Amino acid sequence: MFQTEPILYLQSIGTGWFTFLMVMTTSMGSAAFFAGIVIATAFGIDFKKGFLLFQLLLWTALFTEVFKALIAFPRPDFVDSRVLNLEAGTKNTSPFNGNGEAGFFKLPDREILEAFRLQKVFPDSPFGFPSGHVALTTALWGGISRVFNSRTVSRLTPAAVLLMAFSRMYLGRHFLGDVIGGAILGLILLFTFSRLLKSPFKEDFFKKENFELAFRQKNFFFYFAMFAVPILLASLSLISGEVAGFFFGTNTAYLIIIRKGLPKDTGSTEKRALRVFITLILFGLSTFVLDAGFDIIGKVGYPETTYVEFLKVFIPASTIWISISICTKLDLYGMTCTEEMK
Repeated sequence: MFQTEPILYLQSIGTGWFTFLMVMTTSMGSAAFFAGIVIATAFGIDFKKGFLLFQLLLWTALFTEVFKALIAFPRPDFVDSRVLNLEAGTKNTSPFNGNGEAGFFKLPDREILEAFRLQKVFPDSPFGFPSGHVALTTALWGGISRVFNSRTVSRLTPAAVLLMAFSRMYLGRHFLGDVIGGAILGLILLFTFSRLLKSPFKEDFFKKENFELAFRQKNFFFYFAMFAVPILLASLSLISGEVAGFFFGTNTAYLIIIRKGLPKDTGSTEKRALRVFITLILFGLSTFVLDAGFDIIGKVGYPETTYVEFLKVFIPASTIWISISICTKLDLYGMTCTEEMK
């Protein structure tokens, strides 16, 4: 499962147009794509279902990065200099050649693992196992099929996962073992998510009293899980600043929203579309400004740290509550759930 020969064969029969198609396919496993899907769901269809879906993706990303850091397996282009990184189009400078394992069930060579973990040879190579793209694709489409109880999406999910797995192998970004590991992790989290949807605990996510500053067991649980966990894992270098920022920023926005009152999913198709448009514009614009600003800072000698990674996604993710405020003032929402109860 950690052989380079299947990847080399796929790359040997590939063409320029096919590579372009696979790059487009693999882009559907990016954070921007997932954010767009969740924003469209939460602001255009059902806010609660969109929030639950976002939580599933956040926890999938978190567990994926934790396993990557703990297992610390290299990617194919580190193991074998013949493997091309077709996604980035960069030259492979690995000193190892033809070191893919001959046995199907064998792990990567110990010498290569030691070199990779010391990061003396290939310092910019990220961890490989499990595949985050495959795990998140499994969680996204499987999660959508669960929250909307859609048989159509459920039937299409395996095809989406297989296509993503194929693109990651063809582009030289993952071994077969990596994509299988990603699919298994995604399925485990999807199973847990499905159980949550059927339990009374699901409604606790949407009760305002559970997010008040009170010494109650549920309040402590939500604050710890939604805010303390990502900061703790980031401080231990088990997750990146990007994942921690998305996690913390999204949950900060949700905390502000639920304490003011969840929006009702009312409005015409035009109003729903406008809510999605406003949210995407705010999210995209803030992301662009921060990326450009920190790139300028980086060029004058300030390297990108975990803290910078955190801020670059924390701020855009936290703009979700601003979007709801704007949409409410523009009368794109009906009364909030809190106001209706009064």
